[in-house]
Amino acid sequence: MNILCAPVGVNQANCYLVHDDEHRTCAIDPGDEADRLRWVLEKESLILEAILVTHGHVDHIGGVKGLVEATGAPVYCGTEVAPVLQGLEGCSAVGHRVPAVDASMVKVVEDGGELTVGDLHVKVISTPGHAPGSLTFEIDGHLFCGDLLFYRSVGRTDFAGGDFATLLTSIEKMVRTYTPSTPILTGHN
Repeated sequence: MNILCAPVGVNQANCYLVHDDEHRTCAIDPGDEADRLRWVLEKESLILEAILVTHGHVDHIGGVKGLVEATGAPVYCGTEVAPVLQGLEGCSAVGHRVPAVDASMVKVVEDGGELTVGDLHVKVISTPGHAPGSLTFEIDGHLFCGDLLFYRSVGRTDFAGGDFATLLTSIEKMVRTYTPSTPILTGHN
């Protein structure tokens, strides 16, 4: 597994381009700058096969439509995030709508679900609390958690749909499931 991190947008949300040795790639949280991400994909000869969304805040999904249109890659997200991506609802954090993705390209995944991107095995873990429908993706023992956790901190819960008790329950679940040495890749910083 290979990981490229590209902070995007005004909030510098981390977009991760995770690929196998054959360059088959998934993009996690392309929050903005779809043209720049497409350029990175081309420069590195990466083939985007899936877009994974940890949650529906605009700084994590603002570039999804551009990547879908440029690559034809489907988008995998939680149930509550699908209407935001499809332009039916605004982002729960700020109410802004994001550019709508064709509904046929949006695939809802559930807790415990699994995906394969090339040689990468992706496990879907429901981790609500920061935002409705928040997910963490485990890929080859690495956790891509969006805004669930940060370095020495946790995700904020003051936006609509956030809930601190639920966030703590999600973190407790992760602590019980994974060892302290598990690599965690966060949504910012």
